[in-house]
Amino acid sequence: MSYLWLALGIALLGGLACAGEAGGQRASVWVASPWEHVLKTARPGPAHSIRLSAARNEYEPARVVIASGGTPLRDVNATACPLAGPGGRRIAASNIRFYREHYINIDKPSSRSTATPGWYPDPLIPFSDPVTGRPITHAQYRGAPFDVEAGYSQGIWIDLYVPRSTPAGEYKGAITVTCSGKALARVPLSLTVFDFTLPETFAMRSNFGSLENALADRLGMDQASQEFAHVEDLYIDTLLAHRCMPSTLGRIWPDWSPEKGIDDSGSVRRLRKMVRKRHINSLMVPFRYWDEPDKCRAYLRAMEGYLRREGFLDLSYIYMLDEPNTAEQYETVRQQGKLIHDVAPGIKRLCTEQTITQDPSFGDLYGAVDIWCPLWGLYDEKTARERQALGEEIWSYTALCQVDEKNPFWEIDFPPIVYRSPLWVSWHYNLKGLLYWSSIYWKDAATAWERPLYGDDEEKCWGEGMLVYPGKPAGIAGPAPSIRLKLIREAMEDYQYMALAEKAAGKEKVDRVVSLLARSFTDWDRNPDAYMGARTKLANLIQRKG
Repeated sequence: MSYLWLALGIALLGGLACAGEAGGQRASVWVASPWEHVLKTARPGPAHSIRLSAARNEYEPARVVIASGGTPLRDVNATACPLAGPGGRRIAASNIRFYREHYINIDKPSSRSTATPGWYPDPLIPFSDPVTGRPITHAQYRGAPFDVEAGYSQGIWIDLYVPRSTPAGEYKGAITVTCSGKALARVPLSLTVFDFTLPETFAMRSNFGSLENALADRLGMDQASQEFAHVEDLYIDTLLAHRCMPSTLGRIWPDWSPEKGIDDSGSVRRLRKMVRKRHINSLMVPFRYWDEPDKCRAYLRAMEGYLRREGFLDLSYIYMLDEPNTAEQYETVRQQGKLIHDVAPGIKRLCTEQTITQDPSFGDLYGAVDIWCPLWGLYDEKTARERQALGEEIWSYTALCQVDEKNPFWEIDFPPIVYRSPLWVSWHYNLKGLLYWSSIYWKDAATAWERPLYGDDEEKCWGEGMLVYPGKPAGIAGPAPSIRLKLIREAMEDYQYMALAEKAAGKEKVDRVVSLLARSFTDWDRNPDAYMGARTKLANLIQRKG
């Protein structure tokens, strides 16, 4: 009997334990990378401990997976203990958050995807309310405790946040997985805290779509209500927590009329808070009265003056006609660009178009655009560098499965590394911003958790335009994040590393690191481990170790 208990103890401490056998199969717990697809049918892997590294004020993800074996598991849960570090310092367990991965049945893969059909994880159900930290009591989809069907696996997503006051060094702790109140596995967790802090202000500017009308409509809420204002703030907070900026930030813009001019009595406090306390790095100015040119000129002139007085003019831009694709639309952009420049030259003009003219018969948009935003598949390096040399900004964006199949495509069933590589390519090309057309595109909240689908049966795009899920089915007021949003956050943090490394060691050294992985939107490394190694090199440059 003593050998039996010794064997069980070793299994528990090593991170792997069985909860019974059936047909020769045992329940097991293992560790998987956030950068791989771990389907509901996944078989156990070899890793049983978590090894992370992060700067202060950074999130770092991990994933623990439970396989039921031949019998179902009931009331599975996971908890964390504090991480013990140098000099008796600790990272509190409250900085470790758990989510249950929810699976989407992808019966037919997205257009151009080579993935196999299956149950893919994407929505993340929090174990506790992300605002209050309290247990969630009423939910269609429960975070924890949960059951695991016989013969299937269930992933737990883990977010570890490193507080700003954390000393550098090595920290150790563990994740404990239980089943029906009994220990199923103890997964060792170690963390290296780098000796630098990520700034609050983001290095990469972004636009992850509008909320306002679309969000209220899709949630079936009254946009003018206080209840919606609260829910909208939760959506804004969630995107900002992942270093992604929605184009609308609640009521931050003043009222204006030709008779009374600017009235910011109901908005200025929020605008100042967003910039000074939430560290917003870009402001999309509403393009009002375009169909009334005289009124539009007066409005823009007043807005430019207002933004200059507040000190926010350098953050501002106007999103002109979206994706001009005809000669008439090109002419509209030229007219819009001229109008804005004539009366409010301090407000930059953004257009979702490539720097090379789409059709010579359309003419060009040179002189009408300050911020170019081409699709990844339409990026033209030669003309982009010419525009940058003139002081114009280049952003980039993606939408659907367009152009070259070697481009990263942002659908659920593409390799997760597609959410990391574009930010490395962005640094390579000196791109200053990233645009994604929507984060909340679901047809209705009732079906979003089962069929997050853009397109029809012939041209499916799983998860397109949808980086968060309506929170009500998960028992929360705000949104439930997706795995893809978490991965984009990691890429945004990578870009922050690059910016800090440039300040510490110079651009040339950073460029050498980046160019080994990312050379264009069709020529980038597919190996997730390569990015982790390059990230460590950047950290060493920041800490002046390289």
